[in-house]
Amino acid sequence: MTRLTLAMRDIGASLIPRAVRLAILGAGVVAACSTTIPPSAPASDSTPSNSVSTLPSTTLTALPTSTAVPTAMALPTLISRCVRQGSAAFPGVVEARPDGWFGQSEIATPPDFPTTGGQVYGPHGVEVPPREGPSRLALYETFPANDAYFKSRIEQSRKRNGKPIAVTVCGEATKVWLTESTGELIVGWTDRDKSDVLVVNTADFTVQELVDSAESVYDCCG
Repeated sequence: MTRLTLAMRDIGASLIPRAVRLAILGAGVVAACSTTIPPSAPASDSTPSNSVSTLPSTTLTALPTSTAVPTAMALPTLISRCVRQGSAAFPGVVEARPDGWFGQSEIATPPDFPTTGGQVYGPHGVEVPPREGPSRLALYETFPANDAYFKSRIEQSRKRNGKPIAVTVCGEATKVWLTESTGELIVGWTDRDKSDVLVVNTADFTVQELVDSAESVYDCCG
């Protein structure tokens, strides 16, 4: 070989490994770039929006859910309580009473109480007398106000082991007397210039229902 040929061989031998190293290094860089840089998404025909639908699903589940608003329910007819107009009372009407109960008969003046009278309420077909007992509501009214009749009924209840229950009727402290042997419930109160006594039975009324009926008494006229 000539000296020129040997020199060229030595140069080629030194250059080839370097070229190979550069090629390998370039391939590694390309591979690294291809794994870390995601391919660009194809262009969309529409303008990108910021709607909720583009948020990740975890964000959507964090949004508060709506709560249904309950619809309004029909309210029962309200009964006025303790309606008192003027200083003079008139014969009363019991408004709070069981469905289908109406005025059935007037109450004749009880013995020894000439200024006391009233009204019996009950369902259709109830017999009067008797004016008290199951399926009957008796309202006694005394003009002018006098609690003598109520006291007489308290004494009768006591003789049958009646029990007093403290209540309030239209702001007035009074008592309901319960006779367990007969189921009789009695309450008395004052309405301006008259005294009222209401008699019912536990077969039809609770103590609270008796008080509700007492507070519903209103003037029939005037």
